[in-house]
Amino acid sequence: MLWYALVVTLLLVIRNGQAEETKIIDGNDGIRSISSGLSYGKCGGYCSQSINITKVPSELVALKGPNGDRVQYPTIQRKFCFNSVEWQELIALLDLEKFKMLDEIQGCPGCADGGIEWIQVDWSKESKRVTFEYEALIADIEELIKYWRVLREKYFKYL
Repeated sequence: MLWYALVVTLLLVIRNGQAEETKIIDGNDGIRSISSGLSYGKCGGYCSQSINITKVPSELVALKGPNGDRVQYPTIQRKFCFNSVEWQELIALLDLEKFKMLDEIQGCPGCADGGIEWIQVDWSKESKRVTFEYEALIADIEELIKYWRVLREKYFKYL
């Protein structure tokens, strides 16, 4: 009986250690994907673009689409490699607790067709999107916003 109790205790300790290690490796509460995009309400042609980056599979998907005529402007999507080092750089810019505390709408996105930007984080328990005015910087996520703008500039020239 004592041997059985010792084995069960050992298994629980190992399992708990693996869970803690997984949490450290996953970082930021098990983030699965992060996406960002921008759009304009009154425009012709390709009016929206977004990027979704997933941890598993490790990839970046860039997409642009129209608000109207999908025949003349079909949705264009392309996948790119996004390695684990790039993933770690991205999530290092995110304080998930601060992100969760932000209001879902910041300022007046889309007012006077000024454009809309957004960032969405999907983690193991839920997801959250923060939408804000195009070119605005939001306290607590300024560096993350700047990072996404560089990514959009880098990848959308290939679409």
